[in-house]
Formats: sequence, C-alpha cells, structure tokens
Amino acid sequence: MSAAYAMVRHRFASFAGTFVAVALGVAVLAVSATLYLSSQPQAPARYDHAPVLIQSPRVGTNDYGEDERRAWTTAEATDLAQRLAALPGVTAAVADPSFYVQRLERGRATGDATAARIDGHAWSSAALGGYRLTAGRAPARAGEVVVANAAPGQRLDVLTARGPETWTVTGTADGPGFYLADADAMQRASGVRIIGLTSTADEALVADAARALTGPAGDVVAGADRNRLEPEGVTRIRWIGAQLLIALVTLGAFATVFVVSSTCALSAAQRRRELGLLRAVGATPSQVRLQMYAETALISLLAGLVGAPLGAAAAPLLAAPMVGAGLEPAGFTATWQPAALVGAALLGVIVALCGVAVAARRASRVPPLDALREAAADPRPMTASRWIGGLLGTAGGVVLLATMPAMPLETQTTAGMGAAMLLIGAAALLAPILIIPLVRVIAWPARGTAAGMLVREGTLTGVRRVAATAAPVLATVGLTVLLTGTIATIEGAVGIEESAEYPATTLLVPDGTPGLSEKVTTAQRGDAELPTRVLVSHPGGITGYHAAGVTGAPEGAAPPSDIPAPPSDAAAAPSDAAVPPSDAAVPPSDAAAPPADDAAPPADDDAAPAEGAVLHTETADELGVRAGGTIALRWPDGTTADMPVLAVEPDAKAPITLPRDLVRAHDPDALTSLVVLSGDPAPGPGAEAVAVRDFVQREIDEEGRLVDLFLWALIGLTAGYTGIAVANTLLMATAARRPEFRAMRLAGAGTGQVLRVVSAESLLATGAGALLGAVVAGGSLFGMRAAVENELGQPVALVIPWGAGTAVTAACAILAVLAAALPVVRRP
Repeated sequence: MSAAYAMVRHRFASFAGTFVAVALGVAVLAVSATLYLSSQPQAPARYDHAPVLIQSPRVGTNDYGEDERRAWTTAEATDLAQRLAALPGVTAAVADPSFYVQRLERGRATGDATAARIDGHAWSSAALGGYRLTAGRAPARAGEVVVANAAPGQRLDVLTARGPETWTVTGTADGPGFYLADADAMQRASGVRIIGLTSTADEALVADAARALTGPAGDVVAGADRNRLEPEGVTRIRWIGAQLLIALVTLGAFATVFVVSSTCALSAAQRRRELGLLRAVGATPSQVRLQMYAETALISLLAGLVGAPLGAAAAPLLAAPMVGAGLEPAGFTATWQPAALVGAALLGVIVALCGVAVAARRASRVPPLDALREAAADPRPMTASRWIGGLLGTAGGVVLLATMPAMPLETQTTAGMGAAMLLIGAAALLAPILIIPLVRVIAWPARGTAAGMLVREGTLTGVRRVAATAAPVLATVGLTVLLTGTIATIEGAVGIEESAEYPATTLLVPDGTPGLSEKVTTAQRGDAELPTRVLVSHPGGITGYHAAGVTGAPEGAAPPSDIPAPPSDAAAAPSDAAVPPSDAAVPPSDAAAPPADDAAPPADDDAAPAEGAVLHTETADELGVRAGGTIALRWPDGTTADMPVLAVEPDAKAPITLPRDLVRAHDPDALTSLVVLSGDPAPGPGAEAVAVRDFVQREIDEEGRLVDLFLWALIGLTAGYTGIAVANTLLMATAARRPEFRAMRLAGAGTGQVLRVVSAESLLATGAGALLGAVVAGGSLFGMRAAVENELGQPVALVIPWGAGTAVTAACAILAVLAAALPVVRRP
C-alpha cells in the first residue's frame, strides 16, 4: 500500500480521469440514493391523529400490482365503526368517505387535479387529522361546507362529479380539504374504504383488539404500516421518479466501470516499460496486479470522500425540480441520509476495482524485456477479447436486422433496438481497426502538407490512443441519434394511429380537471363512456375489471324482456336512514343514490338502457361465461348484483360494458374521460373542445415529456462520462508525448503549430468516432422505421435528430481540443 500511495502522490495526473470518474459516479449514486430514500410512502396528513386505521378487505391485485380492495357499503361501514367504537381505549371510530371536488375561480378549476380526486370528506372525518373549527359551525345539511381560507357565510363555487355547484361556507377549518355534512358526503362517495380510530390507549393494544373484532372484514394497520395508505396517484408519481433514479444509478455505475477500465488500460499501456522493470527486478504477476488494485482503491476512496458530500449537497437542490417535473409529489423534500453517502462511497470503490480488473490482468502479463522498449507504436491495438466481442456483436446485430421482418409485429421494434445496441457496441470494440481506414480517408485532402502528414501518421501510429478517444464518442453519438430518432419516429407514428381511432373531428376533454362532470357530459351531443372499476366473483376468486357505462342498449345486444333487475341490495337506501350515535362519529347508514338532478338523462333514442352487461371475448373466457349467463358483480359502492350477460363481443368497448345510468347510480364519484362530439360543444366548467389531432398531440406531448426527461437525463450523464473519458485519454496521452513535441520545436515548429497538430488529431479522432456512431445508428434507424411500419401497416416518416447528434459531437470536440491543448501550453 505504501508503494501505491507513493505512486498516486507523485503521478496523480495519471489518475485524474479515474478520480473524476469515480467522484462523479459517487456523487450520482449519493444524490440518487438520498432522493430515493427520502421519497418513501407516507400516510395522508388527514390521518395524523388516527394511530390505527382499518382498510376495506383486500381481494387481490390490479394491473399495476397494487392491492385490489372491495369497498364497504354504508351499512357495513356504520356497523363496523359502531362495534370498533366500543373497544377499550377507542375514543372514536370514524368512516372516511372521499370524493372529487375542485374549487372554481372565474369558471375555471384550480388546484392539483390529481389530489382533487379525494379532496372531499365527511366533517366527522376531520377528527382523524386533528383538524378543528377556527370560526363558524360544522355543516349540517346538503350544500354546506367547512374549508380553510374561507370565512363563514361565503359562497363557494366548486366542481364535483355531478357538475358545477355553489356551496355555503359554514365554518373555517385549520386543515386542508372540503368537509361536508356526513349524509351529503356519503351520497357523493363511491363506498367507504377507510375507518380511522382515535385513541388514548397504546396503539399496539388497540390494533390487536381491532384485528380480533374485524377479522376478514378489514385489514388493520398501525404505526409505520399506515404509510401503505398513501394515495395511489402519489405512489405512482414516486414510482416514476424512482425509475429515473434507478436508471441514473445503473448507468452511472456502468459508465464509471467503463471510464476506469479505459483509463487504467491506457495507463498500463503507457507504463509498460515501468511494469517491465518491476518484472525484471523480481515482481510477480500477482504483485503487479495487487499494485494496480491498491492504486485504484486509494484513488477511488479519495474520490468517494469528495463525491459523497457533493451528492448530499446537490440532493436538496434537485427536490424542487423533481416535483416540478412530476417525478415526486408536492411537498417532497430531500432529507439527510447517512446510509446513502456511506453506501455510495463504498460502491464507488467496488465499481472502480471492477473497472481495473481487466487492465490489471493485462499489466501482470507484461514481459520483463518491455523495460527496454522505446517504440511509440502500439504493438497490438486489437486484443483477442475485442475481436471476439466485436465480431459476435456484429453478427448478432446483423442477424436480428435480417430476421426482424419475420418476427411477430409486437416484437419487431424491440428486436430492432436490440440489434442497434449490439452494432453500436461492436463498433466501439472494433474501433481500432475501423479507425485506420477512416483516418486515411479523412486525412487524404491534407496529405501534401507537413502538418497533414504529421496528423495522419501520428494518428495511425497511436491507434490505441485514437480508439480510446473515438470509442466513447462513437457510443454516445450513436445512442443519442438512435434513441432520440427512434422516439421521435414512434411519436409521429402513434399520432397518426391514435387520430384514426376517433370517428369525429372534435372531442370534449378535461380542462385542468381529472375528468368531465356528469352535467357537462350529458349536455353534449356525442358518444361518452363513463369508466368505473367493478369486481367479479367467479370460481377462481375475485377479479377486478375496468368497465364502461354507455347510454342505450349495446349494439347487437337486444335483451329478452324477462331479464331480471339487479338484487335489492343494489338499490338506493331509504332516505330516512338513521344517523349513528355521535360518540361513534360515523356517517349515516346505507348509501343513498344521488339526487335526481345527478342522474344521467335517458338516451336520445326512446329505448332505455338494458339492465345487463356486454363482455369482451377475453373477459368472458377468463370468467368462463357466455351470453345468456350471469356474472356476480360488486359495484364501487360495495353493493352486489347478479348481472345478466347480454352478449360477448371481440370488439367490445371495454372488458365489461354496462348501462351508463346504472354505473352512475353505483359510482357517484365517477368522471367521464372524454366525449366524442357529434354536434357543437356545449360550454361548461372543467371542459374544453379540441380537434382530434390537437388532443392526440397533447397526449403524446404529455407522455413524451417524461420520456424526454428520462432520455436527456441519461444522455446528459452519458455525455458527461464521455467527456471525462475523452479529456482524460487526451490529457494522459498528450502529456506522455512531450518528448515528441520537444523534437518538433527543435525542428523549428512553434507552440501554435504544435497546438494545431494536436488539435487536428483530437478533432480527427472525435470526428471519426462521431461518424462511425452516426452511420451505425442511422442504419439501425431505417430498420426501426421498417419495424414500426410493419406494426402499424402504414408509411412512417423517419426522423433524423440532426440537432441532438450535432450538439453531442460539438461538446465532445470542444472537450477534446481543450484536453489535448492543455499539456502543450504547459510545456516543461
């Protein structure tokens, strides 16, 4: 270790690339880990004073891997809450119905549309968050509300699933949300999924008692487990952010290995005489390897001590941009995470040692006679491993491109991307042999000048140096052109395909809201589906399905006249439902149907919707039912019905299609996604009419925003490491050529002429790498376009990202010139 310390101390410039690469890698690891560990699920603040919470029963998982739960009916929630309230130490058991509400200002919806989906609550549930009245009184009847930042007596314009409404503020609360009278809130919510317990006793004892009482009727959570109740929308935002952080960590680790490996390989090549001298004086191969491992471990440890604090300092600065980009929920902050810093520093050392492994093994094989070598030419720029890897990658990429037309349509795009990645990797490995003919062609016009001859011959002599400079540029330019070109081409194709799905030219879509209200939807002339989520019981268990409520009997599904109506438990509860005792603080019993003005109007034709379901063929196969059978359906409000199956269709609009008025009755909080207009749009708050093409482009841009964010973050990190690799290679190589530059000066060359020569060599290497990357990526893009055309069955315009490729190439060229010129300017 003492020899390694002395080497690092006296020849730190030779390890500068490794130091910078590891420091940057550790910083990326530290900031990513800090942000990731800071972004953990959190129970909503409205449950801060409820140490024990009961969730409605779990019945499986949905398509996102999240828990699928059935809601309690109001009667079930009331009964369970009353029994829970009687437990020792429980001061109140409160059901928490939630529903969509958004404030209107000058006719436009305000606030976070996603958070608004669960912003409405019953006043009794305010106790779960410890919220109190600061002025006025609690709401007592429909149309009254308690909110923050509003004075009693004020009139409040809001938008709900029913439509625009005006409420009267009866009180001011010290917490967020809209709190209605319990009966009013229960009518607006689609079932109950949470019951909270306030308590003066030990939470563990209360939780155990609640579990014994609840049994399979609910899941009891307490302590840190309450964080599982974080809203699904917030969890998905955290998941998106986590994917970016994981990608950055992965790419940072691999890029660090690449830079360290190339740096150590070049260092070992330049130290062949020194390593040969060590072998000549008796050093064994294992001692040579140990020397290089010790040097790398020491330099990476020092880099970690620099990179970890940098990452910790950068994490809080990135919290706000991540929230603004939609990668973290509102209110997210980066907290101090010592484990992230220590882990990042240790991982930096491990990654660096992995990077030096190949170079150390190669250095240990240097023969003692290399101590006498004086030639500057690379004896063997292509190793056996580079030949094998390069040829295999080329063969794999060519085979994939050749067989892609015969592959299934859904796999062609993925195969094309895989082929392109293989070809880019193969070109990087074969760079030493590809560079030679390319340099000869590029340098041919300047063959008659002295400077041109020096550049050409110096480049051909130092093939390993040129390849080490060109390979990272090749990979970066190739990946940039490939990824940005592929995404732009696919986005254009998707726009054409999605525009063709709508038969109309104009759509009514949400404007600053999560969906369209019932009043706005039914005021339009056009086709609108009301989405909902239903649970179906079958011999294999319970499965959740997306369902669509449509107006009128589904096409081709004329039901027989004797189709039975749904069971009585699906009907509305009587209006005189009893209110539970005040000490239980629960909403009134059974869920009443929405008021008459909330119900969907009859269809334009005279036929009333059929009381039955139309299943998609895949859904019918999964459930094992056919037309004429029945399905055991559980609605979002918790009620059940045996629903007749009217038809099974392969092109059904949804897995399960149901009458719209029935969906509205059992899912009063549902919102319509869009309306395909067949006439002039009727104005309404929270809605706007847009052309189909504009709507599709807006959707593409919204999805593309996150894709572009991921893409440019990865490209930026890759380009940063490429800059380090290029700069370090040229710094080390140019510094080692100082005797050559002294000879040029002795022959009459000035500093400016030497600078022009080394700058030209650097630009030549960078240009060769960029050209190879662009050629490989461009050829792969044509294959990708062919795959997309086969998949869509229509011509697709190929998008060549000239700007992105040029920008990356220019950045690499500037870094290369500066890195090559610095040792010349600082001549000995």
